Amino acid sequence: MLSQLEFSQYNFRILNFNYLFKDIEINIINDLHTHHLLKDRVDTNAKRFFYHHIIHGLCETLIKNKVKEKTIIYFNSTQLGNFQLLKYYKEEDILELLNVIFKKIKKLLPIKIFISSISFDFLSHLLQRNDGRSTELISKIRTYLDSVSLENYTFSDIRKFTLKYGLLFLNKEYFNQLKAKQLIIV
Repeated sequence: MLSQLEFSQYNFRILNFNYLFKDIEINIINDLHTHHLLKDRVDTNAKRFFYHHIIHGLCETLIKNKVKEKTIIYFNSTQLGNFQLLKYYKEEDILELLNVIFKKIKKLLPIKIFISSISFDFLSHLLQRNDGRSTELISKIRTYLDSVSLENYTFSDIRKFTLKYGLLFLNKEYFNQLKAKQLIIV
């Protein structure tokens, strides 16, 4: 499984969420197990752990990133990889939850997430073949990047969200560090 694709000519790179999720899901499963929340469906309490670990994992990845290009998280909204969480939950339930989480993240946090129905590996394959579908998808990603204005994100917008889901790590300093990291790369 590929972890990233670079497009230096356009000053961005794409990180494969499925690759990042391999590490994130371990923390989710451990916390859900510890709190006896590994059930056949994701309840409200379990959602808090999903939100916490996904947001924390993405923020840490972006903050520790030592690259000059803009970074986009690429999420395939139609299928997951071979994840341990699928032993406990249905794939469609996890996909639905991830779609909701990503829409919320895109609205509240300065994290660029591109949601596509094409898998990351298939995109890589299309790029190698110089297929027109890859060119079209890269064009959509570039359009998405041009439409994102990170200056509009403020901590006051996410304060209620952090309280609702108990995201204590996402304090003002952490948020500003993430925002500054994303703003530096132009």
